[in-house]
Amino acid sequence: MAARVFPARHRPTMLPPPDLTARPTALLTLLVLLCSVLVGVTPHAARAQDFVGSAACAGCHQAQFDAWQQSHHRRAMAEATTESVLGDFGGARFDYFGVVSRFYRRDGQFYVETDDASGTLQEFRIAYTFGFYPLQQYLVAFPDGRLQALSVSWDSRPASEGGQRWFHLYPDQQITADDPLHWTGAFQNWNSRCASCHSTDLAKGYDAVNDRYATTFAELTVGCEACHGAGAAHLAWAAGDRRSDEHGFSTQLATVWRPDEGRLAIPPTPAVALSGQSQVCFSCHALRTELQQREVDGDFFDNFAPAPLQQGFYHPDGQLLGEAYEFGSFLQSRMHRNQVSCGNCHDAHSGQLLQTGNALCLQCHAEANYQTAQHQLHPVGSAGAECVNCHMPQTTFMGVDARRDHSFRVPDPQASLDFGVPNACTTCHRDRDAAWAVEVLTARGVARGPRYPHTAPLAAARAGLASAAPDLLALARNPDLPPILRGSALLESARFGSQQQLAAALEGLASPDPLLRLHAVGALTRLAPDQRLAYLQDAIDDPAGAVRQAVARQLIGLPASQWPLAQRPALTQLFDEYQRTLQFNADMPEAQSELGLFHFAQGRPADAEQAFIRARALAPRYLPAMLNLADLYRTRQRDDLAEPLLREALAEYPDSAETQHALGLLLARSRRMAAALEPLRRASELAPDNAQYALVYGLALLETGARASALEVLEQAGRRFPDDARIASALQAYR
Repeated sequence: MAARVFPARHRPTMLPPPDLTARPTALLTLLVLLCSVLVGVTPHAARAQDFVGSAACAGCHQAQFDAWQQSHHRRAMAEATTESVLGDFGGARFDYFGVVSRFYRRDGQFYVETDDASGTLQEFRIAYTFGFYPLQQYLVAFPDGRLQALSVSWDSRPASEGGQRWFHLYPDQQITADDPLHWTGAFQNWNSRCASCHSTDLAKGYDAVNDRYATTFAELTVGCEACHGAGAAHLAWAAGDRRSDEHGFSTQLATVWRPDEGRLAIPPTPAVALSGQSQVCFSCHALRTELQQREVDGDFFDNFAPAPLQQGFYHPDGQLLGEAYEFGSFLQSRMHRNQVSCGNCHDAHSGQLLQTGNALCLQCHAEANYQTAQHQLHPVGSAGAECVNCHMPQTTFMGVDARRDHSFRVPDPQASLDFGVPNACTTCHRDRDAAWAVEVLTARGVARGPRYPHTAPLAAARAGLASAAPDLLALARNPDLPPILRGSALLESARFGSQQQLAAALEGLASPDPLLRLHAVGALTRLAPDQRLAYLQDAIDDPAGAVRQAVARQLIGLPASQWPLAQRPALTQLFDEYQRTLQFNADMPEAQSELGLFHFAQGRPADAEQAFIRARALAPRYLPAMLNLADLYRTRQRDDLAEPLLREALAEYPDSAETQHALGLLLARSRRMAAALEPLRRASELAPDNAQYALVYGLALLETGARASALEVLEQAGRRFPDDARIASALQAYR
């Protein structure tokens, strides 16, 4: 069975407390931005006096308003009408693993007949369109306030490009009605997954007790005030009331700088991590966890906790792999370091590029140096000579949506040979290999590389090689590297705890950059909770909400009875804020699972159990909740409850190494060692980079008397993990 791909755009980072490990393995790949809307989704009433709607802007800003009308933002969501619906609703049928969906119209409305949450064909009315190009999704409203996004979507590209057809977002996986990814489930829910970025000033309005929504918004789609903030004060300013600053706006979206008559007057490095414009754009164009209802004029790091360059979403050199949007890529770039912002390339209102072809890049990069065959290695004017095809290669998400990598990197085919990462050369020249590309570049005088020195240590760390630790720490301490790269190196270094690693993490905690502080907190995860508290005292009231949330996650394993008296007020406030964030995301199985971890760590196993059960109610086959609940049963000596749960998980996720390992340990605990061997073997086989799995499997073989096989397994593990002291010790003891 194919591995399940869960939506992770809003997934909280789970740092497990002792004895109850969160297992996010099943969430390694980002899912599509899907959502659905529901009956009763209405504009705000309470804040109507602040938000005035985009139409109010047209009177004075007609050109900008007209440009916005043609933008993806304007078409992010709309009521289903003959003007907004692009798909074929003329009786078209689409067969997906035997489930035939039918699309048709009746009485001026749009309908789909497809499988419901029980797997039965049922008619649903289309309430809204969601997006428009290169694909359009459709939202169905449910009586409990949910809007759900159909997984069968319309390819709105021209027929000449393969479009004008229905397609399924998971073409190679059979997503049945009881699957977490089914269109009726929590992972395809508009209210929690999509609405905040596809509407203006959204209030989710989730009632956790009754599992209902009363979602409201100021404007159905992404309007002017989604970026500029509430417009009432600006209208008052325009009418003559000059009491407010900045023309009545609380956000400042001006581009930081532009080339001035050929002179590139780049300003000094700013004291802030993100410009005002970047903060607004990356509120949606980032893989991040929402910490609260977004405040447009609030600091990015109070509204969101951005993800690092984590495995599954980024290659070790930093190239885009999963659906992580633009934030992580752009923050690696020299563009960001030189204060280029989104508005240097994109028109803020239409979203279109300011110029076509290489002219966009030649705004800043001297034509005499870069618009030449010597630099481009292709005939000037050809497709191969377009800057973006070499420096912004594309990855296709959601089946048809090709997006460019915004790290603006130089192709490095040597890294493809050494580490298996892609390179732009062979992405275009599909009939050639990386060795050919290396030779071509070498013949043109380009150094063999690898060009990006962080690639090797990050790749080694992901392979579990402790030899990577010194290089990781050197990356983390290098002030010339982007903070997101330094922070990601710090997080990877947490695999290999040492005094040097601790010192580097503490240096990161003192950084003025909130992104580096955020990941420095995560780098302390191998310490005991009381040790973490000793080092995180000053970070408890960090000015960035994302950092405070990370601190709370690191300290939840410390029981309240052990809180130092002088720090009790600050810790109480910290954990109250942490719980508010989890409750804000209580409609997500990820947050419920994390809430269960919090309750368990604080000595409330009954509350933890209820949270895990609630996570399963939201997504019955959500793997982390299943594994966490089984682990909770283990701590209660209730393996009789844990075993059927693990077997259920294994039936759904046979390729989950964590599930195989957990079941093997359970069988070993219950003295069924012979039966434990197979799942332990499978775990080691499925996760060959996990030293623990290899060690446990080898020791289990020894316990069953299979000494020769055990030594072979341990010796192979010793070769794969030469720096692992536990494996070396086991070999020494049993040889």
